[in-house]
Amino acid sequence: MVTPESTTQGTADGAPPMQRRQLRVVVVAIMLCSALGSLDLTIVSTAAPTIVGELHGVPWLSWLFTVYIIVSGITTPLYGKLADLYGSRRLYIFAIGAFLAGSALSGLAQSMPQLIAFRAVQGIGAGGITVLTMTVIGEIVPLRDRGRFMGMFGAVLGGGAVAGPLLGGVLTDQLSWRWIFYINLPLGLIALVAIVRALKPPPRAAGGPVDYTGFVLLAAATATITLVTSWGGGRYAWSSPVIVVLGVASAVLLVLFVLRERVAPEPLVPLRMFRERTVTFANLGNVAVHTWATVIGAFLPMFVQFAIGFNATNSGLLQLPIIAALMLVSAVGGGLITRWRRYKWAPVLGTAMGVGSLVLFAGMTPHTSAWLVVVYMAVFGIAIGLCMQPLMLAIQATAPREDLGAATATGTFSQRIGGSVGFAALAAFFSTRLDAELTRRLPADTAATVPRDGSIAPAQVDALEPALRAALRTAFADAISDVFLWTIPVVALGFVCCLLLKDVRLDDDIEVDM
Repeated sequence: MVTPESTTQGTADGAPPMQRRQLRVVVVAIMLCSALGSLDLTIVSTAAPTIVGELHGVPWLSWLFTVYIIVSGITTPLYGKLADLYGSRRLYIFAIGAFLAGSALSGLAQSMPQLIAFRAVQGIGAGGITVLTMTVIGEIVPLRDRGRFMGMFGAVLGGGAVAGPLLGGVLTDQLSWRWIFYINLPLGLIALVAIVRALKPPPRAAGGPVDYTGFVLLAAATATITLVTSWGGGRYAWSSPVIVVLGVASAVLLVLFVLRERVAPEPLVPLRMFRERTVTFANLGNVAVHTWATVIGAFLPMFVQFAIGFNATNSGLLQLPIIAALMLVSAVGGGLITRWRRYKWAPVLGTAMGVGSLVLFAGMTPHTSAWLVVVYMAVFGIAIGLCMQPLMLAIQATAPREDLGAATATGTFSQRIGGSVGFAALAAFFSTRLDAELTRRLPADTAATVPRDGSIAPAQVDALEPALRAALRTAFADAISDVFLWTIPVVALGFVCCLLLKDVRLDDDIEVDM
């Protein structure tokens, strides 16, 4: 055990010791930042109808979410590399500041274009918060104790993402949609002051030019891929010139990015990391796990509301089993990883349970009882809680020490790819299936009134005649069940990737006593 004056970073980096009190302050502050960043991924969802109604911005609705996801995703590799070159502290302070500025401006927005631009500013900050949180943990916490700390952060991140829609609904109904952004300010400022005062990570010697060319290529590739998967099969046919051009551009940009990284003096994503198979398979596992998590997060509330017939409040309350199970398992699982010094068991068990949970979800019908839904949600919460942070821990445990920031950023980026690109592909599939089901089950004039992305108002459903309402519920149930079925192979591939991880023993000379 360490003494109160003991170090959490000096053993690996030769840095001055961080006292236990400092560590506690830093951990609480970055947990708060992580919760806010995670919350903002989903808190807008329940407020979106009110926002677009007040700002008259229905055509801009999808960009309210897409711009935040794209910007926060493409900035993560740059933050990671800059942290390797120049240290994490100033970057972290900048990221928190950008996030708070974007939040304040979003709350003040008077039009949808303004709000989307300010959400992009939020995304710049959120991208840094996400990757630098894990980088800081890697810098100040020894490897042997990192599982426990990452378990706590997994609970916070997962709980924030799942609680977002519920909190967004409460704030919108009781105050104003603007408070879903304003709520970040007091909490974020407290965290910012704590970070400025207490965070003392090991210094980094500046060296080498930043690979801005690689960043531009990767950003452009990510944006075009996201647009292909978001627009394909929905706004545009898969064979349309727009989708074909975007697809070709994505492929060309990815090839150019890889070629650039091979010759860059300080590559944004050092390709040498992927010689270690655990880094490669943990990133692929991240894509699968976050595709699965985002699919459940988006389509399960839709199923409960439109197929089973719960109102919005009860649909939100049914998320509580996921939150409880995820937070509990993340914390307990992280503690067991620290005790056993092994991480592989957690994502292997979690992805195996994930396949089972998807089978359960795919078998739901409009007549499934609420209690069964609660049980299925709890199984999902346990499964996802076992997967998220252990995969990041696997990356940090096996990547070269000098690439800690870049490796962490790559892990974060693969999570965002799953959460945006993987989800967008399955969302496009849902639109196609829903269109087919509506055409088959409803009269043409009724089917034409239902948006193919599923964004129909509950009042519109309730206004239908009983026979049409039942047909609509069945159409939603069948379309969403097919999405769950097609997510099973994705999670099964994630299971295979987790089996191929090395089970590195997490040893270090010093143990952290909080």
